[in-house]
Amino acid sequence: MILCFRVMLLAVALLFYFVNRELLDFTNTFGLEGPETGIVFQVLVWIVLVFGMLFRIIPNKKITLGARKHYSQSFIAKPDIAQSNARSGCTSDGTSTAPDAEANLHRGAAMSALSWLIVSAAVLFSFHQLGILSPATVLLWTLLLSVVDLIFVIFLCPFQVLFMRNRCCEDCRIYNWDYFMMCAPLILFPSIFSVSLVLLSVVVLIRWEVAVKKHPHYFMKDKNAALGCEACEGAQCRFRINRRSK
Repeated sequence: MILCFRVMLLAVALLFYFVNRELLDFTNTFGLEGPETGIVFQVLVWIVLVFGMLFRIIPNKKITLGARKHYSQSFIAKPDIAQSNARSGCTSDGTSTAPDAEANLHRGAAMSALSWLIVSAAVLFSFHQLGILSPATVLLWTLLLSVVDLIFVIFLCPFQVLFMRNRCCEDCRIYNWDYFMMCAPLILFPSIFSVSLVLLSVVVLIRWEVAVKKHPHYFMKDKNAALGCEACEGAQCRFRINRRSK
């Protein structure tokens, strides 16, 4: 359902782009300038993105476990964690992990960040070289990324295949990076619309990374029983091309 809605937003944006690109000029949005249709659409996009990020910041069970596993409420210590503490270097609540385990947790994330940066820079540089870099094309890129994000979650994620090597999105180290990856390009054209979205996405990212630093065991299926297939609350993996074993 969410994927269909994001596809619809992208389709409308593409229509506006070819009909009247001024409709996508978010630098005028909150000044209530420009065509009324464009303002309504941009405010809708802003509301959708803001509410999506607020759900990541405020603890709740209305989002998938993968996006809220950085909260203590989503951590369930493995039954055998007490027996493995002496070997793994963990305390009774699993609050520390072996150095190798933490290194593996971060290595794939670093490679994923680098690949995202390279692809984004290449696309935006291409827009610039073609003379089409504008608020309209950047907004289109953001909406395209919002669709691609869900395609990665539901069907096939190259970050998972190439770098993360995790079982599924529920134990993904970079799950809550998505909104920052979507919104960051908007800062090329500063406005209340773009700056507010980028700042909020940074808050989501920082909250996530602080949790990774302080509680890395929350993100490991070997430590957190809530991330196991037997405790799975969703069914996203039924469509996945690269399903992994437990």
